[in-house]
Amino acid sequence: MTQRERFDHLYEAGKRSTRQAFLLGLFIVLLGLMFWFTGERRLAELIWFVLFIPAIGFVKIRSRTKTLLTFNDAPDYRRLVWYEYWSGMAVIVIFCILIVTLLLRPEQANILILVVAFNLFAWIASSKIDQRLANIDPEHVTHKVYERGKVGFFPK
Repeated sequence: MTQRERFDHLYEAGKRSTRQAFLLGLFIVLLGLMFWFTGERRLAELIWFVLFIPAIGFVKIRSRTKTLLTFNDAPDYRRLVWYEYWSGMAVIVIFCILIVTLLLRPEQANILILVVAFNLFAWIASSKIDQRLANIDPEHVTHKVYERGKVGFFPK
């Protein structure tokens, strides 16, 4: 499968996951509104901040991982795709812990430094994993290629 064909598959999977994430996000917002209007404001805030963004991130990461796993059966490629998936999941979990900590104990704001450092580490790790995937499989659609292809500047 060529890089262009892979891009097309990833792009379609991304559009599908965006629709799924939108529906899930709408459900979460409505659930939070239900609690907000019944007087459970703290619970509504927890639902909005702890479920909304992480749920959307989970749907998007899961979709990308499932699609990437169909492109190559090499064990090294699959292992790195799973590493990228789990690093994304770790970022989501850390985000949830941060939000819960800030909502329940606002005086613990100094934890932001650790979260920013962890997110920076995860971002760099994801970039390195993407580069290694491109080394293993020359037709791999990197994040950079995908972002450029979405706006009409596909390199090949």
